Amino acid sequence: MSKKHPITAAGQLTRLFLTLFITALAIINILFVINAGHLIYQYADDQADEIIETIEKDWATSSNREKLLEAYVARQDDDAIEITNHYQKFRTHKAHKIFKRINNQGIRIKNLRITHHGVYYLRQEKIANSYVRVAINVDDLVKLTNWLLGLMVVINLAVVLLSIPLIRHLAHRWTKPLTNLSLQTNSINPQSSKLQVLTVPQQPIEVRNVAKSFNELLERRFQAIQREKEFITNASHELKTPLAGILGHVNLIKRHGDKHPELIEKSIGYIDQEAHRMQRLVNELLILEGHQSKNSHGITDLPVIVDAEITSLQGAYKNKFVTNLPKQLEYQILPGDWQSLVHNLLENAAKYSPLNSTIKISLTSINDKIIFRVADQGCGIAKENRQKIFERFFREDTSHASRITGSGIGLAIVKSIVEKYNGKITVQANQPQGTIFTVYFPE
Repeated sequence: MSKKHPITAAGQLTRLFLTLFITALAIINILFVINAGHLIYQYADDQADEIIETIEKDWATSSNREKLLEAYVARQDDDAIEITNHYQKFRTHKAHKIFKRINNQGIRIKNLRITHHGVYYLRQEKIANSYVRVAINVDDLVKLTNWLLGLMVVINLAVVLLSIPLIRHLAHRWTKPLTNLSLQTNSINPQSSKLQVLTVPQQPIEVRNVAKSFNELLERRFQAIQREKEFITNASHELKTPLAGILGHVNLIKRHGDKHPELIEKSIGYIDQEAHRMQRLVNELLILEGHQSKNSHGITDLPVIVDAEITSLQGAYKNKFVTNLPKQLEYQILPGDWQSLVHNLLENAAKYSPLNSTIKISLTSINDKIIFRVADQGCGIAKENRQKIFERFFREDTSHASRITGSGIGLAIVKSIVEKYNGKITVQANQPQGTIFTVYFPE
């Protein structure tokens, strides 16, 4: 099986334009032949009409009918006329041979007869008691038409040959933005640490849109890579700290455990604490990855889970939870997803709020939307950081990070769940202090 060679856009345009150009010239030539044939046929028909009308007018009064017939064909020696009645037959001097040739050799196309000796237009009419047959030789007109057609073909070939470089030049010019786009795309280095973009041409609009879309894709990819690098760095840091502590206490037990047994219990307690911290971090990472799944089947009674989470958190945090919840509100969301979202928002509010402060929770259905709101009286979030807090491991106040438990993944999990169900989450300042998180789900 033969392999098809790749062809460029310029090559395709060149072939297309040449095909269209040659097709147009061929159609013009065909129309010329058809029109010339029609003109020849019309000319011969008019000539025959003129001869027949003249015969009808002068035949009865003519004293020398043979001479009259010869006068009709004097302009064209290969024309022939034959008049037949019940008694006599009158014809021009070549009529017998011409009509015999037409009858024996002629290819018939309507009134036209094509013979080896030329092309004739044959017409027969009845005048009084006589039959008139007229053969008009149009061979000279056919030869002229053939000569003109041949000249047109030669001119067409010359025009096609001369137009090929011009068409190829125009095709390369029209496809230059696409060619540049292809070259720049191939020159992109996937390992580059800098954002690489393509030059966006103004014209044509299709190539411009492709370049803009590709640049947006490159930017999203670059940002995703940067986030992944940041995630790896932060995850390594979060895991390295407890690991270093665990290894340090293990070495402490090895060196001094025999002489100082009291250190063993303290070190084991620290190791257990840090191991649970690592376990919690790994579990949250697995939860975050699991929420990327688009499986969202299941009907959940939302207020029930909110009440359960509040009850669970009241034992760990000394805050006052004030709720405004309906008795029942069902929504198509997995119970685990909703529980994770509520838990992370409530725990985040409790961790960053003063003791005995009030946390307000509301759940409503308004204008075909499910609205879940958590308002705390904590330290608040700077306006420029209100979107960054949903990034993995982001901590706004690093000075408090060591004494406030958590991995920095909770709000990233919340955002992942919200996006999974095509929802939206907003962050705004509470008055006089604190933060309000509002989640919107389409009903």
